[in-house]
Amino acid sequence: MKRLLHRLIFLALVLAPGAAHAIDLTRVRVTHLDNGLTLLILEEPAFPVVSVQMAYKTGGRDDPEGRMGLAHFFEHMAFRSSKNFPGTSLAGDIYAVGGEWHGYTWIDHITFFATAPKDDLDLLLRIEADRLGRLTLDPDDVDAETGAVIAEMNGYANDPSTILFDATMGAAFQVHPYRKNTIGFEGDVEAITHEDIVEFYEKRIGPKTAVLAVAGDVDADAVEQQVKKLFGKIKKDAQPQLPPLSEPDYQGEKRIRLEGAVDWKLFRIAYPAPAASREDYPAFLVLQALAGASSGVSFLQNDWGTPVNEGSALSGITDDLRTWFIPTAQRYVFLIAGSADAKTDEAEIESAIQRALESLAASPAGAERLNAAKASVQRELVFDVETTEDAAHQLAFFEAIGALDQLLSLKENIEAVTAADIQRVAKTYLDADRRAVGWFVPDTDGAPAPIASATTIAAAPARAGEPVTTDKADSRFADTEGDIIVIPSSLSPTVSLRAVLPGLYECSLCLANDPAPGITSLAAKGLPPELDVMMRDMQAGIAKAEPLLQAPSQSADPYTRLEEIFADRFQTAPSAQQAQPAFIAVAGPIDPADASPALEHRFGAPNDAMPELSLSPSQGDLQIHIPEDKAQTALGYMAAAPALDDEQALPWRLALYMFAHGYGGRLGEEAISKQGLAYYISADYRGASNRFGGAGLITLNIGVDPAKQQALLETLKAELARFVSQPPDEAELAEAKRHLIGRKISAAQSNEEITAAIARDWAGPGLTTIEAFAEAVNAVTLDEVRGVLPAFAGGDFVVISAGAETRDRLPSETRSNGE
Repeated sequence: MKRLLHRLIFLALVLAPGAAHAIDLTRVRVTHLDNGLTLLILEEPAFPVVSVQMAYKTGGRDDPEGRMGLAHFFEHMAFRSSKNFPGTSLAGDIYAVGGEWHGYTWIDHITFFATAPKDDLDLLLRIEADRLGRLTLDPDDVDAETGAVIAEMNGYANDPSTILFDATMGAAFQVHPYRKNTIGFEGDVEAITHEDIVEFYEKRIGPKTAVLAVAGDVDADAVEQQVKKLFGKIKKDAQPQLPPLSEPDYQGEKRIRLEGAVDWKLFRIAYPAPAASREDYPAFLVLQALAGASSGVSFLQNDWGTPVNEGSALSGITDDLRTWFIPTAQRYVFLIAGSADAKTDEAEIESAIQRALESLAASPAGAERLNAAKASVQRELVFDVETTEDAAHQLAFFEAIGALDQLLSLKENIEAVTAADIQRVAKTYLDADRRAVGWFVPDTDGAPAPIASATTIAAAPARAGEPVTTDKADSRFADTEGDIIVIPSSLSPTVSLRAVLPGLYECSLCLANDPAPGITSLAAKGLPPELDVMMRDMQAGIAKAEPLLQAPSQSADPYTRLEEIFADRFQTAPSAQQAQPAFIAVAGPIDPADASPALEHRFGAPNDAMPELSLSPSQGDLQIHIPEDKAQTALGYMAAAPALDDEQALPWRLALYMFAHGYGGRLGEEAISKQGLAYYISADYRGASNRFGGAGLITLNIGVDPAKQQALLETLKAELARFVSQPPDEAELAEAKRHLIGRKISAAQSNEEITAAIARDWAGPGLTTIEAFAEAVNAVTLDEVRGVLPAFAGGDFVVISAGAETRDRLPSETRSNGE
């Protein structure tokens, strides 16, 4: 098998011909089937992929009393078996074609979405049709899924920010179900029965509550006919139903104050804010930009708060102040969040925030300032929709909350906002008498922080079908490799700039051990006219970069501690005092003839002094104890592997997929689907190419309830042993090959994703065409895969325990060889 590494100086490759354009959501075709299903189709042929999203107009707001978390629980069950997709095929079949899938539950909706090569659209549609009308909802799955849901809930445990958010929402809403915790409480989740789930499926999930969005390289007429064939005969009586607008309009501030083991004071201040369908919504978006910064209108992009910009009304009050405003079906909140030193006067912070907001109501914004705020909102709308998956998500999301018309006319509506509109909405919504204020402060008696198992939310996507790993690579690059790469891409009018430094550094833009151990990346994104500023800022960041001295593993978070241990296995020489890029990539609607000389002028000649990477000797199995109580701990596994460009790397990648991928693979099916022992399994192939010394490491980072950790460890050991004694067959290998090749096609669409994928391939297996990569993958034999299994299964286990309950039987930090 030939090795995949090639080395040249420069590559300029046009991904898609034609001038750059933003994905135009207004071109969507809206169709209503006779059974009530809403179908949204957007043709976007720039990449050979298709994205499908199904959103249901029900969510955490609809959970009955005593069964909080039911909607989220149903979402988990909806990844289980259906009539035509038994076992774990609802997710596994998407993995098998190289696609990715996600699902999450929020207050207004439950959503499922997937992206795959365009030829697999029929599979994605058949899966959603089965999910809509033919879930089996096996009673035997309920117990296993209860464990998985509680494990997820415990993943938010001991997070003061999450606890404070829940408490603040409980104060902001006295009656309306937006006060509810989406993931639920442990007692409620344990009380959910099979009958509850079946009743929810019948009452809440049906064609009339469903919104199906399809975006990508498709023919709209053909898609409509296919959807009518697959979905048209599904008849269910579920009706969409919004909660009554019953929240009393109390005058007067509401407060909540919590104490716990925190070093800083945390605060959340919630003001009422308009629903996305309301006339005030565009003005409030501009108001947010004036107050702090714009965050666009994508729930997935918001990331729980946008830092305020320098010069905005709220700037300077605290160092980490941020705002949060998401689209909802009914009136929700505008949230201001931050932290302060434990000795800070709370009243001073609250007063400063209120004065800043009242200034927006007191006097009209000047034309220049108003136009800048509008421009910043319009700019963020571009970043909201960079891929077909983004497009499908936004279309289905806004239709599900009754605001699709608002989304499609949002650019015009924002431009129509006046200074008087800003004053009006500020006076209407940002009155101190209408706010809810929450503080989480250090306790006075040293008591431990509350356990969040009773107060957590499912705020982010609850299931991710493809974690970001080293096998996520882009498909559209030539069979060459260079030090400066410019990729003209016409799908999005954004630009992504990424540089890689040999060695480990820290700076404002630096991300150490990315895209491979022992090296550092810097990334920036913007619009084409901003590229020169992006290069200048990145150059300044590199000039200020300081060598990073990796500290010993010491995080009190189990997941992070395990990641530190994995990173510690890689050894490299100390970094040079002066950082200099070894690799630069740019993707976007730019001309390589113009961009490449500018890059060379700005950053100079590439640095050829690459770090020598090696693995430290194995210390055997590790047991690490964290004294603090944790509702979720971690279990890890690591095995030395070849360099990512080694001729044996592909058999190892294929073996890793077959053993564990997300919620699938042999381990995922046994530990999550069958036994409910773990919430997530993050499987990674870490390392770099032989140019960096030739080190690789297979790792598993598994989240687990402390009570189930021993059972999970035994299951992991048993599955590794079975992997050798009952090795994969041709069918498993064929699926793994199809997955790797499919990910080459569908993994990266946005310019940011493209530059990240290029950097990973540059540091690891090397850039290659899809044809060459497919040829190499298909050349791997079953005997080659089976040949690596003893080494694959011969690694070390890492047990991260926590809390006083285990302190007597496990030292605070022990390392033992063997069991």
